[in-house]
Amino acid sequence: MRYCLCTCVIFLCVLCPLSPFSALVPIVEASDFSLYANTRFGYEVLVPAAFLPQEAPTNNDGRQFLAPDGKGSLAVFAFYNALEMTPSTLLQERMAELRSEGVEITYKAAKDFWFVLSGIDGGEIFYEKVLFSRDGETILTLLVRYPAVQKDGYERIVTQASRSLAFR
Repeated sequence: MRYCLCTCVIFLCVLCPLSPFSALVPIVEASDFSLYANTRFGYEVLVPAAFLPQEAPTNNDGRQFLAPDGKGSLAVFAFYNALEMTPSTLLQERMAELRSEGVEITYKAAKDFWFVLSGIDGGEIFYEKVLFSRDGETILTLLVRYPAVQKDGYERIVTQASRSLAFR
């Protein structure tokens, strides 16, 4: 009986990705990432190979990638810092904007040329990393969103993408 129950749980977790147990299965393995490089702004990031790239915008500022189940996404984009913002001022602006939308910010970190915000938006978790070029002329953003029930599966994705995000 115990063997049968274990077999059923394994079946549900592995073979039925839309089951309620799917949150227990890792979304990607550590080696299942590919490099996305943006030639216009000169940056790169590792994205899960299984994520589906969406159509590139006409201005080639970045790309969005959707999880195979359609519930999570990773977006990366850059833009020129025409308003000459500093990381500190942009951080304060983003926090105010998110709070006005009813988003709960649960984590914040900042250094000289970057900041990170993370939190809860309804039933989703968001992770946002913003990186300024050394000369301050370009701003690069990584945004990962996923259902809160899939948090464990997305930790590796957020870590890999965040650590690899860089100007070349």
